[in-house]
Amino acid sequence: MIVSENIRSLTADLSRWKLYRNRSCRVLLQIADPQQIYNVPGRAGVVYNEPEDAYETVREGCFVVTGVMGEMWVIPPAALPKYNIDPAALTRTPQPADTIETDAVYAGIRIPAETEFTLVTDYGELVTLRGNRRGFPHGEGDFVLCFARQENGIWVPDPDDLGRIVNGTAFPQLYRPFTE
Repeated sequence: MIVSENIRSLTADLSRWKLYRNRSCRVLLQIADPQQIYNVPGRAGVVYNEPEDAYETVREGCFVVTGVMGEMWVIPPAALPKYNIDPAALTRTPQPADTIETDAVYAGIRIPAETEFTLVTDYGELVTLRGNRRGFPHGEGDFVLCFARQENGIWVPDPDDLGRIVNGTAFPQLYRPFTE
């Protein structure tokens, strides 16, 4: 992950990073239908993920998730085990499902809400994510989050992880402090 220059000194300070685990949270899941209009009026087969300011094409055989802030994104079948739902129960109508808590440890750092920033990551193609962008609530600020790994018995941010931005308003619903 490549963070924008304006937050590089914050993210370089390892003492500012905190450790987290994911929480189970309620989402909605449905079978993806390229012919369906989701949250982009007049455009079938497209979802808009407002916190990430990103449009995504809905693909046959995939699933659409509606998250805790009403944001939507598409997942492949391989990601379905992250949700506590019987795949046979899924239809083209959103069904409630809970995410599954894992043992993964994450490192996160909150970037103050008044600081807009970017994170470039590679999801098979380079993607620029925008944090604390104007016109959208962020609470005290969005988080840069990545997996953590142990070095000499100490948890540190994993520089090999792709990284992600998590909206500061949604963060407490999605993650909890890590305690060993």
